[in-house]
Amino acid sequence: MNINPTSKSPSAPQNAQKAQKVVGRFAPTPSGPLHFGSLIAATASYLNAKSQGGEWRLRIDDIDGPRVAPGACESIVKTLEAYGFEWDGPEVYQSERDAIYQQALDTLNESGRLYVCGCSRKQLQQRQPETPWLYDAYCRHDAVKPDVETMQPEAAWRFQPDGGRLCFDDAVQGLQCLEVAAELGDFVVKRADGVIGYHLACAVDDIEMGMTEVVRGADLLTSSFAQQSIMLALGHEPPHYAHHPLVTNREGIKLSKKSRAPAIRKDEAAETLRAALTFLNHSPPKELNTLIPLWDWAVENWRLSQVKDAVSQKNGLQD
Repeated sequence: MNINPTSKSPSAPQNAQKAQKVVGRFAPTPSGPLHFGSLIAATASYLNAKSQGGEWRLRIDDIDGPRVAPGACESIVKTLEAYGFEWDGPEVYQSERDAIYQQALDTLNESGRLYVCGCSRKQLQQRQPETPWLYDAYCRHDAVKPDVETMQPEAAWRFQPDGGRLCFDDAVQGLQCLEVAAELGDFVVKRADGVIGYHLACAVDDIEMGMTEVVRGADLLTSSFAQQSIMLALGHEPPHYAHHPLVTNREGIKLSKKSRAPAIRKDEAAETLRAALTFLNHSPPKELNTLIPLWDWAVENWRLSQVKDAVSQKNGLQD
């Protein structure tokens, strides 16, 4: 795939036909086993694609090596299989895609969207203690264009998004808008240790894999603006987005590996899938107690509008 926005496809009719096909994905980070919150994201994205006769892809976001737990990639694949998920094509691993990420970085660099940044978190904290998460563009004023051969060591590459307001209509959360430059700032697309930034990798993968929709948790709403900014800078229209409500524990904290969410069990797949469907405001008939009938019912009866209705009632559920 050529990321360069000036390139043209040799077969426009074929591309037009491909663009009409719904393609969704699930992209877990293998920092541990799948938990109930992960299952919600997998189920919602799977059903939204399959209910439209589309494809559903599995991508393992393992680009940040130190965060990858031993055996987690294999565990995720086996758990999804045990729960009856069927994905189209082989699993995609971000750790095997450095070349395509570098191609995107080259394109952005050539268009003047990247600069070298040697600021540490400590320095940013000292300069703006009230908003340390928002980069103050300190290095942009004397911007140094990244150079693979001569750039200074231990420096990150930052992306400068377009100014102005970016909006999109989220299929669950409704209209979402953000002043990207002011509220998101210039974010890192290549870390000082050489690891590709999450937003760059995710945006490029969604382009290259032909995603037409991204269904995931509401905690990633802000990430969608960053990823859309990269896609637009590369000359690609972003996919449609839907951010479902989050599952929280009894303390109101989002289920995650960090909050020590327990792994979902393979021997309780049907029961746990039923609970996931119920959370997503879809209640299967009580007589459906095995995976295949549950999935058949869910694909036939899936309506994203019902998830949207649930958001207005309660944006979260205790585990």
